[in-house]
Amino acid sequence: MSGKKILPAMVIPILVFTSCAGKKGTTAKSMEQIYSEEGRPVHVRTIQAQPFSVYLKYPADFKARTQSTAYAKISDVVREISVRVGDHVARDQVVLTFSLDDTAYQRAKMSYENAEAAYNRTKTLFAASGVSKQDFDNAQTQYELAREAYRSASEMIHVKAPIDGYISQLNVQTSANVRPGDALFTVTNHDGFEAYFYVSADEIDDIRTGERALIDGKNETIEGRVTEVSLNMDAEKRAFLVKAFFAGKPKTLVSGMSVDVSVEAYRNENAVKAGQQELVREGDTWVAYVVKTGKAEKRAVSIGREQGLDYEILGGLEPGDILVTDGAQDLYDGEKVRQISGGAGTPGEGQ
Repeated sequence: MSGKKILPAMVIPILVFTSCAGKKGTTAKSMEQIYSEEGRPVHVRTIQAQPFSVYLKYPADFKARTQSTAYAKISDVVREISVRVGDHVARDQVVLTFSLDDTAYQRAKMSYENAEAAYNRTKTLFAASGVSKQDFDNAQTQYELAREAYRSASEMIHVKAPIDGYISQLNVQTSANVRPGDALFTVTNHDGFEAYFYVSADEIDDIRTGERALIDGKNETIEGRVTEVSLNMDAEKRAFLVKAFFAGKPKTLVSGMSVDVSVEAYRNENAVKAGQQELVREGDTWVAYVVKTGKAEKRAVSIGREQGLDYEILGGLEPGDILVTDGAQDLYDGEKVRQISGGAGTPGEGQ
């Protein structure tokens, strides 16, 4: 009795499996029939001549074209700072002050005041013929020397902006102790920026003055030009120094940052180009498919320069060709196709 019950249970799954397999085979055959009758669906675009560029990217130092840093000339304590980062300053405007009790400053000030008083007395006497011309000249010389010494001592105490511009960096704060040679502050003039980077011997021939240079910042891209290409290799870096200039004031880039500079090393204004996904690799060659009279036509193509996943096509494709952009991997030469979408200016089906 148990054997009779088991047999139908084994037969049912076999019948179900056979039924499903039969449906799958029928569906595949039906799709092939559709492709044969209506054409295999493909996405296409009309090839147009367009600019094609190759960029080489290098790490670079980004600095203001005109900037100057003030350094301490004495050992002292910072008493006052009259600006903040971002403030505009005029040339010779006092930015930072040390103590007026500095011994050298006080000595220079006293010498200047004494020399000035002596000069004024001598000048009055000389006008009244009370002293000789020699005495007057000596007093004037001493006065001028003392005045210059006092001016120099005063500039050590009252540190001025060396150029017009904006305070881009403050290296000290009030009450800080400094020594001669310590950097105090930097003034940057926003008349443009420069990027400094090094290029290897293998690529230096592709870098020329006047070439386009790009820096991708946060939410902005700034464009400049290569302005200088060194002819001598840096012995330590084993590379050539290159400079690029960028006009204006970037929103998100500041002097002193490290950036990546992309230099346009090659440009073809009227190039035919194709993306890697639009080409099919066959051994050592690349092929593409174009639509002609409703059928796929296989074309061997020759590749020029590369930029990312884009290729410059030197032969095999021409402007006006209808290039298969999606579905080329499944095509064969002469297969009937059906365009299901196309790029701007793509002719209709059957062309």
